[in-house]
Amino acid sequence: MESSMDTELTKLLGMPEDARKEKGVEYTAPEIYSQVGLWHDTYEGFKKSHADIKSFMKDFIEQNNPSIILTGAGTSEFIGYCVEGLFRKRLNLPVNTFSTTKIVTNPEEVMVKKPRLLISFARSGNSPESLGAVHIAEGSYNFIVTCNHKGALSQTSGKLKKSFLLCLDQATNDRGLAMTASFSNMVIAAQLLADFQNFDDAGMRVDRLVSIGQKMLSRADIFYEASRLDFKRAVFLGDGSHFGTAVESHLKLQELTSGRVMCAYDTFLGLRHGPEAVIDEETLVVAFVSGNRYVQKYEEDLLGEIREKRLGRAVLVVCRKKNDMLDRVSDLIVECDPEGDSQPADDYMPPVYIIAGQLLGLFKSIALGFKPDSPSESGVIHRVVEGVKIYDFATWRKTGNFKIIAER
Repeated sequence: MESSMDTELTKLLGMPEDARKEKGVEYTAPEIYSQVGLWHDTYEGFKKSHADIKSFMKDFIEQNNPSIILTGAGTSEFIGYCVEGLFRKRLNLPVNTFSTTKIVTNPEEVMVKKPRLLISFARSGNSPESLGAVHIAEGSYNFIVTCNHKGALSQTSGKLKKSFLLCLDQATNDRGLAMTASFSNMVIAAQLLADFQNFDDAGMRVDRLVSIGQKMLSRADIFYEASRLDFKRAVFLGDGSHFGTAVESHLKLQELTSGRVMCAYDTFLGLRHGPEAVIDEETLVVAFVSGNRYVQKYEEDLLGEIREKRLGRAVLVVCRKKNDMLDRVSDLIVECDPEGDSQPADDYMPPVYIIAGQLLGLFKSIALGFKPDSPSESGVIHRVVEGVKIYDFATWRKTGNFKIIAER
């Protein structure tokens, strides 16, 4: 496989264990590298449960006017942005992404319609907001995707009336601070769920994604080169499913550099409506370019404008296959599928494209002297959020009293 080539990433993996621990890459680097191989395991685990999942989803869809909410906190929330369009296309239902943090604080703004399916994504399943969201959604259908079969959310699932629990391989439960393998594998699981009615081609599609993902890993040195540029800001751009890729990438770079690099995100067309002002001479622009030629034309126009205005420190383009225009508007370009045929469609590409954001965050963290496994020197950020109490909304509305239902 191409990812076996000697790159700055494989050099990190080849360091003695003590050296990797000292450098703070004991977990994050191998978790980024190994995630692609786990996509097969996620598919096989889903396949084993497919008949039961199909029955559960069929029962929900047959309800009168059903709707779907995709939820999670932080990175887990951003999974929803990567797949909500695919769910709408496949199921022809209202689908929205709301964070668990919004659900627990303002449930009446979110839980406005029944019957509904709450699809929860959680790495550890121990965040109080995850527990609070399913508590508020009691009486709804609940589908839980998590990387930790021992987590509180997994344990709670059996107490819910209408629920399905999908636990991924424990190897997806990242030990580093930043979610990497957990994110891409939960996105794969979500894509499989969206396609539960037409599952026959899913295995071949995952095989193809694995192949493209390996190519992306083999391009690690380009992200290493980008990380050595002198930038203090970064703006990530993406359309469609890659809006989710852009949102997640902005968080990856920001948290792995402990906020030293401040990041923003937007769609390509949205950038013109104000956010373009963020781009100064110390800004890296990262463009996740669509494989859909119609969408790509809009993206090329925007990148051409950035080049004409000479905005930013540099433009890094991530694409499936480059062309002359993309070459002209970029300073660095990564093509992950140059011999491909634009399949799978963009809807399925976030697990591949997010590797770009992860590698950029990993290498920039090291370049700035941080330890990627635990970059927060002040201890402000934790692997699982702390200091949160979740209060029972129904009790407060009825009595005005604050009853704690989850706490960490």
